[in-house]
Amino acid sequence: MSRDLPKNLRLLCSYHKSIAEVCRKLGVNRSQFNRYLNGETAPSLRSMRRMCDFFGVEEAELLLPHGQFSELVRLKPSEFGVRAETNVVSAIANDVRMESRSALDSYVGHYFTYYNSMSHPGKTLRSLTRIYRTPFGVNVKSVESVGTTGQRKFTCKYEGACFVLGDRIFMTVMEMLTRNEVMQIILYPSYNNRIRYLSGVVSGVAARAPRPPAASQMVFQYLGDNVDLRKAMRLCGLYDPDHPEVPEDVRKMLSAGMRQGTGIMEAPLI
Repeated sequence: MSRDLPKNLRLLCSYHKSIAEVCRKLGVNRSQFNRYLNGETAPSLRSMRRMCDFFGVEEAELLLPHGQFSELVRLKPSEFGVRAETNVVSAIANDVRMESRSALDSYVGHYFTYYNSMSHPGKTLRSLTRIYRTPFGVNVKSVESVGTTGQRKFTCKYEGACFVLGDRIFMTVMEMLTRNEVMQIILYPSYNNRIRYLSGVVSGVAARAPRPPAASQMVFQYLGDNVDLRKAMRLCGLYDPDHPEVPEDVRKMLSAGMRQGTGIMEAPLI
C-alpha cells in the first residue's frame, strides 16, 4: 500500500463536513475507513474505485506522493476531491434525497399520470409512472405512449429523482431516449390515509416546433403496487378531455384555470 494514501485520503476528507459524513455517503463502515486513514490496511480494488468515484480522482492520482497530490488538489480544487463543497446544490440534493426516503414510503407504487399535452394542445395525455425505492433515495420512472387511437404512437421514457421539500413532493426527470428535455413536477402530498390522487404542476418543453417552454396542471392517480403493466400501457395515450377514460375528478383538476387577475397558474388543492 502506498505510504501516502492515508495522507491523501485525509486531505480529501478535509473538504467535507466530517469523516462520518464521508463514510455515510460512501456507504462504508466507519471503523474500516479509519483503518484506511491510519494506514493499517489497504482498500480492496472495489473500495478504491468507489472512493475515487466519490472524491472525483483517479486511482493513480490518489497514490501520488502527498506533496504532489496536495499541489494537484490546490491547483484544481473543482475537479479533485471537493465536489461536496464547490457544487453545493449537488451535495445538498443528495442529502435531501436520502432524508426524503421515509417521507415517500407511502407513495411507492404505480400511477396513471395525466396532464394537458404540451405537444398536442387540447388533448389530455395519460402515461404510466412508477415511484420506487433505491439505495440512494426514491426514484421515478414514467413511460408515455403519445398518439390517439388509430394513430402510430411514439414512446417517451422519463427517469429521475423524487424528494420532499417543505411539505411538497418534487420530481426532476429527464427524457432518456433523446435526452433533449427535462421536466419538473411539483405535487401536493396526500392528506388522506389512502392515496387516491396527487395534484400538482408539470413544466417542460413541447415536442413540436419551436419547442416552446410550457406548463400544465398534472394529476397522479394511484394504481397500487401490483399492476398488469401490459394492460396499463395499452390504456396510455392521448385523449379528448371529456373522454370516459379520463376520470371526472381528473378532468376537474386539469381544467383548473389561471388564478384570476394574477397571470399565475396554480394546481388545485384536493
